[in-house]
Formats: sequence, structure tokens, C-alpha cells
Amino acid sequence: MVGITLAPEQIRAAPPEVRHWLEQQIGQMLGLPHASEPVAVPPRLVACTPEQATAILSQIQGMLPVVSVFLELGREPGGMTAEGLRVFRLADIAQHARLPSVELVVESLAVINAALRRTIGDPEATLYALSPQGLCFITDATGRSILAVWHGMVMDGQFAPRAVAAPSVLVPPMTQPGAAPVPGAAALAG
Repeated sequence: MVGITLAPEQIRAAPPEVRHWLEQQIGQMLGLPHASEPVAVPPRLVACTPEQATAILSQIQGMLPVVSVFLELGREPGGMTAEGLRVFRLADIAQHARLPSVELVVESLAVINAALRRTIGDPEATLYALSPQGLCFITDATGRSILAVWHGMVMDGQFAPRAVAAPSVLVPPMTQPGAAPVPGAAALAG
């Protein structure tokens, strides 16, 4: 048996995957529940198709923090539940999306969820579930669909430099006249 001692600074500086693994190891030693255990999931958790994911992206494209969170949901998850749900730590999403707080991740998820509801026409549908432990759950199909959208963007060369005319007035797409207000959209658009 080999023992390793890590300082708190070393753990904080470790990549998210290493921190997640350490959490799992310590949790198992202490008998704490982990991501592979059953999770209470809202009954209407939606499995998005690539077409629906594209429609959601088109609605949020003017809000960079929200787009960043959306694309993070296509990342390979830190774990999977027995129900086939992808598990993400909100803190990891914030770090990968370069957001200063988990609260901004949660606000971004609310904006994404509003876009989903408009896309499929179901006011009760939800894309994600959150746990009190700071975990976010989505269906595996949704994660794969978001990844497919990301791959499509890369293959279409949407990241090539191009000339863009500056608009005379910047209005986030979620707050255009006639559009229903979205909770958190004002904070994220600025």
C-alpha cells in the first residue's frame, strides 16, 4: 500500500477530473452516496435530438456565458447514473466555461431550459436536474446531441475569422420586443 499526502492548495489546483476522482475515493471510504446511486429526476426530463439542440443554440447564441454552459453539457461527463443520466459538477461547468460562480451556471441553465420549452412547445419540460450536492444531471441523449451540434459547428468552419458589421443597438435575442422575459437573461446578456 502506498500513501500520498496532498496539500489543500494542490487539490484545488488539480484538474477537475482528478478532483472528482479524489471525491469519489474519499466518499467511498466514508460510505457517502455517489453519482452512481439513484437520483430523484423530474418526470419530464427531456432527451434532446440534435435538431432540438441546434434550435436551442440558435435562441441563445447572443449570450456567450449561456452558450458556454450549453456546450459544456456536451462534454464527457464525470460520471453516469444507473438511469443513464450524465452527471456534471456545477463547479466544474463554471470552471470550464470560465464563469466566476456556480450561480451564473444555474442562471444559464434556466435560460437554456426556457429555450428548450419554446423549442418543443412544452412549458413543463426540463433539460436538467440539480442536486443539493451541486450536481447537474442531463440525459445521455441530450449530451450526445449537444456534442453533435458542437462537431457540426467545427466542421462547418463557424470559428473562421470573418468581418462582422457592428450593430447600432445591441439587444440580446431573449429580450427582443414581443419575446417573453427569461429569468436571469438580463444578468447574462451584459
